[in-house]
Amino acid sequence: MIPVPYPFPRPSRWLALHSHINSLRARLADLEERVDRLDGIAPPYYYGIADDTKRKPGPGKKISDSERLHNRDALVNWLEANWPIIAGSLRTAKNPSDLAVVFEGVAETEQLQPPWQSTFLAHPSELLDFLRSKKFKIKPPKRTALAALNRPYDDQTRKRAANRLPSRQIANAMAGVPKLKWRTSLDLCQNKPSDLMIAGNAVQHYRRTYDIPEVDPNKPKRRKAGTPVPKSL
Repeated sequence: MIPVPYPFPRPSRWLALHSHINSLRARLADLEERVDRLDGIAPPYYYGIADDTKRKPGPGKKISDSERLHNRDALVNWLEANWPIIAGSLRTAKNPSDLAVVFEGVAETEQLQPPWQSTFLAHPSELLDFLRSKKFKIKPPKRTALAALNRPYDDQTRKRAANRLPSRQIANAMAGVPKLKWRTSLDLCQNKPSDLMIAGNAVQHYRRTYDIPEVDPNKPKRRKAGTPVPKSL
């Protein structure tokens, strides 16, 4: 029987040919890399530099002053409107879950929560860390409350005193979280106290706490000792 020539390479030859082609491709790639190095176009890893082009961009860690102060004032309004409910629970909260329950009870439903509120609610651990720190004062001195409640609106002493009330301490600390650590957020916000008036619910709470009576605008102010009293004509 006369053997018929095989029109195509046998399978074993195909495998050998495929292996040879792959070897040639690898050698070609190696040669191209060497040429690039000679031309001064070496890949970053050749110099021990990480190739950042392959990294996926992570979330931004910066927050603008305007966003941080907006968050702070929004938190001030919300916290002070609900402060009588919140204040008592802060002393008894033992873990982040306890805190989450407290604030979720006075928050909007999840679908209606503004971004600053949902961000605040998402970080109870950071809040608990702040509340347990020496930076937080649940009950500042009475003179602080007096200045915050009784001084005129545009008085700088009033603003600084209001800034030290616990409701505003929390707002200052959490305004930049999570893009900032609460310590950084607290320091930045304290350098520019909120201009907001204290909400009515918080005013009543602080007056009861410190036993500070309402100021009667019609009551004449006491004169300082040694001030002569004008004589009637």
